[in-house]
Amino acid sequence: SDKGGGEDGGKEGEEGSESKELVVTSVTKDSTSSGDQKLFIKFRMTEVILHLNEHGDGGNIERLKFLLSEMETEVVMKSWDLSVAASIGSAEIQDYFSSGINVEPYIMVHSGSNDGRFLTFNYCKKDPQSPDYGSSPQPTEQFVKIEMLVVKVQVQQGSLIKLMSMPLSIMAEIKRKDQPLSATKDVTLPKEGRAMKKVVRRHLPGERAMYIEATFGGLEVTLGDEHGDILSADITGLNTTITMLEEWTVVTASMKNVMLVDADPNSCHSQVVSKMDDSLTVISTEIRMFNTNSVHDASSLDLFLSATVQRLTVFLVFKFVNRVMHYVDEVMEELKLAKKALGLFEERSTSKAVKIHDVQEEKNGSK
Repeated sequence: SDKGGGEDGGKEGEEGSESKELVVTSVTKDSTSSGDQKLFIKFRMTEVILHLNEHGDGGNIERLKFLLSEMETEVVMKSWDLSVAASIGSAEIQDYFSSGINVEPYIMVHSGSNDGRFLTFNYCKKDPQSPDYGSSPQPTEQFVKIEMLVVKVQVQQGSLIKLMSMPLSIMAEIKRKDQPLSATKDVTLPKEGRAMKKVVRRHLPGERAMYIEATFGGLEVTLGDEHGDILSADITGLNTTITMLEEWTVVTASMKNVMLVDADPNSCHSQVVSKMDDSLTVISTEIRMFNTNSVHDASSLDLFLSATVQRLTVFLVFKFVNRVMHYVDEVMEELKLAKKALGLFEERSTSKAVKIHDVQEEKNGSK
């Protein structure tokens, strides 16, 4: 469906999407071969646009716009396995906090590359009872793979403060409408029933219950205020894996390169954090969490953590550190004021509810 946007299309504050392709196929066969396809679903959306509006004195004011393009999903169900593939062509978030009337929006988040798919997601689940499950050298029951290209983020201080304050105002509005008059609540205890016996399957040697692999091309972040940019950070080559075995769970993470630059053109040393050797991985970590149920020795480890940092140069200038700390202090101070306003609102709402409750008790006592 295509609802359209602007003044003529759809409801205020939302924009529709155009569906280009939807294919659903259901196949039923008597054979139990792993190649039999029982269900096939393919769904494609050309563009999705979402608006985040704030109600003010002059009506609804647009604050953020989310744009996603070329969204595709494919589901294939077979006799012994299920696979899901999803992807997003590009993504963008437009910031209207910093822009005035008839001014182009500020691009807050943007997928940095137009080549290929910005985000791809693949999931596969295999039935351990399938005939060919144990034929693999390392059987895996569930497999997840996520790939993301470069993401560029540019945030202004005023937009950051308003964006972080919006959840507080939403919470205040919800509490204002749902303020209870009494804290009494009836609690129904669950009935005792027959405990179900849990069937424990014997795992194969080297079997992985789940394996997750995530690869991120990079993250470019720029922070600034009304006077200009303060810093920019560039992180590339992020890789994460999670392996869940019967005995333990292993989490690995690595970062190929990191760079932090002082955006002040008059800085005496703009390279705050930089890499010395391009052939090395800057940061690599490994976390191994052991399953206590399978460990019988009391002296065995419950958790193992390893971290390596290689040839990273950090050069701090007092002027740069002072600007960053001032930036953070201003953001935290504005949030503190917003939380204080929310606390006063809660206090007034609670006192009002107590007064109404006391008046009702006085009326009942007089009767």
